Amino acid sequence: MGGDQDNKHEQKLQAVLLADSFLKTFQPISLDKSSPKVLCPLNNVTLLDYSIEFLAGAGVEELFVFCVTGRDAVEAYVEKSTWTSSIKVRCVKDSSVTNAGDALRELDKRNLVQSDPFILMSGDVVTNVDIVPALEKHKLRHKKDSSAIMTVLMKEVGGWSVSKDAHGDFAYQASAIRNLNDDLIVALNAKNPEGIRILSYDSSPDNTSYTKIPTSFFTSNSEIELRNDMLDTGIYICSPDVLARFSDEFDYLHISKFIANSVAEEEEGLQSKIYASILTPNEYAARILDPRTYHAVSRDLLRRWCYPIVPDNLPTGYDKQYRYQVQRHMMYIEQKGKAKVGRCTVIKGPGMIGSKCKIDSECNIQASVIGNKCIIGKNVCITDSHLWDDVIVEDGATISEAILCSQCVIRKGATIPKGCIVGRGCIIDENVTLPEFTRITLFEDADADDDDFDAFDDDDDEFSSSSSSSSSSSSSSSDSNSSSSNDSMSDDNSGSHDKFTKQSKGDSHNFNYEDASDKKVVGMNGLGRVWTPNNDDVNDSDEDSDFDSHNNEDTTSKKALDVMKMQSIGFDPTKLFRQRMERQIEDDCLSDEEDQEDEKLSDDEHEDDFDQFEYTPTNVNEDGSLIAGRQAGVDVVKEMKMICLEHETTSPIENLRIELNSFKFSQNASFSDCVTGAMLAIFERIHLTPDISAGKLVANFKNELSHWSELLEKLCHSVEEEMSLIVAVETAATSGGVVGEVLSHEPSFRFILQTLHSEEVVSDEAIMSWATMRREEDNTESPRGKLFLQAPTQEFLDWIEEDSSGSEEDGSDDSDSDSD
Repeated sequence: MGGDQDNKHEQKLQAVLLADSFLKTFQPISLDKSSPKVLCPLNNVTLLDYSIEFLAGAGVEELFVFCVTGRDAVEAYVEKSTWTSSIKVRCVKDSSVTNAGDALRELDKRNLVQSDPFILMSGDVVTNVDIVPALEKHKLRHKKDSSAIMTVLMKEVGGWSVSKDAHGDFAYQASAIRNLNDDLIVALNAKNPEGIRILSYDSSPDNTSYTKIPTSFFTSNSEIELRNDMLDTGIYICSPDVLARFSDEFDYLHISKFIANSVAEEEEGLQSKIYASILTPNEYAARILDPRTYHAVSRDLLRRWCYPIVPDNLPTGYDKQYRYQVQRHMMYIEQKGKAKVGRCTVIKGPGMIGSKCKIDSECNIQASVIGNKCIIGKNVCITDSHLWDDVIVEDGATISEAILCSQCVIRKGATIPKGCIVGRGCIIDENVTLPEFTRITLFEDADADDDDFDAFDDDDDEFSSSSSSSSSSSSSSSDSNSSSSNDSMSDDNSGSHDKFTKQSKGDSHNFNYEDASDKKVVGMNGLGRVWTPNNDDVNDSDEDSDFDSHNNEDTTSKKALDVMKMQSIGFDPTKLFRQRMERQIEDDCLSDEEDQEDEKLSDDEHEDDFDQFEYTPTNVNEDGSLIAGRQAGVDVVKEMKMICLEHETTSPIENLRIELNSFKFSQNASFSDCVTGAMLAIFERIHLTPDISAGKLVANFKNELSHWSELLEKLCHSVEEEMSLIVAVETAATSGGVVGEVLSHEPSFRFILQTLHSEEVVSDEAIMSWATMRREEDNTESPRGKLFLQAPTQEFLDWIEEDSSGSEEDGSDDSDSDSD
């Protein structure tokens, strides 16, 4: 009986919802801790409800909501919500967490997640996907192969392009739900019988025209698809091993970083296999990362692209208070508290009108979402905008491509242009015109009081005295499935704004909103300050490299503002995509030119490395005949040196070993050729100068050797390869140029030789064999002979010989004592 219960518990499906995106792209809205992003309305439905409705439909029985920003408000909302009867929801709160990696490590530490698999999801995702088939496939894969630990749900959204239209103007094509700087490139093996396996996940290609794939993948996969039209939806099916991996690797700050590193491992036994489940054309999933994607997802839902997630089919619990009906021009009108609309008012969709709204005469409302209990005066024009609950817009105001948060007031004749955000409780005075892309707020920056953490640390609780009452008020007004809602509405909604300002002004920091307001922007009777992004946000943001940046503060500030505009409603990205396209074309051209220039420089500057001082070309035998299997005209050592020079130290050295090994087999070369090319490359990578001291040379060489010693040890299979290393050092020291000048100067050669010996790259036997070979040549006038006869070198050789003789004598004495 007990065993059956345990088995039943194991089968209970759990999910983890990250209520924080750990981005600053939704500020200043998310600075309001009583209403974090997941509690903001999207088409008059709280964003968190879309996620929980999806997970409940997927069969999730227990959900852990990980909260950081506004954690108390999220917990209060969860406790009062009605869907908790069908799914058990628990809030996990931690104010010290600053990234998704830390959140998953904390969950692993608390040992809360027990189901295998579990669903990991970002709280800002809206989707209608049927995840059950993907869950079943993941279970079967993981049962057969324990290294198959994750499935990523991905959606085809198309790439981006820029072209000229019929009028000769540039126009762009790109998915609106995709982050403008999301240039994700994935390599997939669609022919894998176990499913579509992800072989490469490059989420930060820096807007260049290429990505890197380990060469070994082409030997083990018959077909690889390289795609840049995929969107990571933020939904993952995971085995508990994923949490353990995050706990083992503290440098995993983001889920994308974990995926990229996991699939990059080449050795089959060490890989964590990650698969993709691609949504069907009828399935929809998108993340709300910033105001721009917020607007795009809202439009998609209004156009019924996410059916059955549509305004007239509300999540569980909303039907008790609201019922929407779609009418002409794709306008959804709430029916239980139907809005009062004045004469001669034109309303066109796609859009929504919430409950108990009052819209006066001669207004023009197009493609906008109006929240509950909003009051709109006469002759008001609203286009492509979002008004949240309890917003007041007075006569003659104009609003275009903007977000007006709950309880804000737009006075007579004011103009709110594209890209603007007016925060909760703010007031824009009469006849004021805000500049485009202006963001107004009453809330202080989260990191203003605590520089030790970034904007996600809520320990300062700048509105602690009013957080409970504000969250309660916000939940009852904007979160429509609250069990205890206030159905009454006064004839004048200005009282709700007065209540908000009284609560806010009574906070523990005694923040003076009147004095802090930017009167030149919001007007003399306005309320609110202009929010601008911090310069640090540019460095922390994943919005990278599409705007030119330099180190000076003015340029950095401008870039921060440019990035903010790029994330706003109404931003035209045509210029941005043109810059990206031109940069990629330039990168291609520069790459070709650099290859040609490098080849020319290599031929001109380093010819002595291979042809001077009695050096024998590596593609011929001693009799001058071409080595079997060797391509004519190819110097394998020279080619291997170039391969090593192109290696990036941030990449695993094993990748380079595989590349060298592949080239060795293709040219019938030897391991001695490999180590020779590697050693010559090391000296070029040190960037020596003529005035460098011997001590500095050794320090730089040791530092470089810390990365390369593993490769050299694996390539040196015998004394022969170790001797080739020493000969390579000789070649570099006698080849002229800066490298030759430095290495040939006493006692540099001896120090390099001694370092190779002390780091156990070359053995006593190899050094003595090399010395014997040089003595037998007896060519004291050659460059190699002179180098060999340097006094410091001879002293080191004498020491090696004495040390070897001493070891032999000790071994002989031990043998004699044993025989006695």
